[in-house]
Amino acid sequence: MEQSFVLQLTNRQIQDFYLCFCGYEKCERYQSFGPAVRPNYVVHYILEGEGDYVVEERRYHLKAGQGFIIEPNTVTFYKACPENPWTYVWVGFSGPRAPEYLYRLGYNHNHLIFGNPDQERMKKLVFEMLRHNKNSLRNEFYLHGLLYEFISCMISEEQTQQYDPDCHRENVNRYLREAVAYIQQHFSEGLQVGAIAGQVAVSRVYLYQIFNETLGVSPKEYLTNFCITRATELLTLSQQPVEQVAESCGFKNPAAFSAIFKRRMGVTPTEYRSSVSAAYRERLQKELQSLLPAGEE
Repeated sequence: MEQSFVLQLTNRQIQDFYLCFCGYEKCERYQSFGPAVRPNYVVHYILEGEGDYVVEERRYHLKAGQGFIIEPNTVTFYKACPENPWTYVWVGFSGPRAPEYLYRLGYNHNHLIFGNPDQERMKKLVFEMLRHNKNSLRNEFYLHGLLYEFISCMISEEQTQQYDPDCHRENVNRYLREAVAYIQQHFSEGLQVGAIAGQVAVSRVYLYQIFNETLGVSPKEYLTNFCITRATELLTLSQQPVEQVAESCGFKNPAAFSAIFKRRMGVTPTEYRSSVSAAYRERLQKELQSLLPAGEE
């Protein structure tokens, strides 16, 4: 018989890095979850038994004393082992600083597994969270203290010693360079943010943070702006039909392209082409006039 207990937090007042929910579950044989996408981070820690965790094309077989991290907006699947189904606790958290904190603690899209042999301590922390379910600011601070202690149990001394702020900044710059280069090379293919994140090997959330903090826009906004800029070049310098310009810039739907173009530029693609053509002709006429000898027109 399945056993589970869940605490769901609402009306949060702590915003940067906060607990969303936590729980405990004793799974039945073959019990599974997914494939699914979560809106926040979720950490599962195995108290007993074993099972499989699948993220994208990677599969991990995990046992008691190990745990796994689920990233937001990433397709995952996990299933209890039929011979020895697992029992686990889980903690869900989110906040704008969450991707940065996890990275600084040594976790990223390619490092989602951890170990801690002290199952009793991990279980005690989550059960203490489950007991404090009253909605108050005092209780919220206490719960977040437990959350931070739980996360500290995920970290080995080797991981904390590996973090270097300069190295972190260099990694951020490298991810940004790789993402921008990929956009510039593949924008015409109708790129999705998930494909960009996959190419750079970071989560969508962390990619968003990199773009937002470094460039002041989201990856989607940067991609759209790049495509529209490329479209203005084609409308100015070529005679391609608007539908072909749209397809060349990654828009499969010409109507959607025209709507986005007008929101960005204030005019439709056809109106833009007409205005720049008129301005170009006027400028060219002036340049030709300047080349004529004095007195000739």
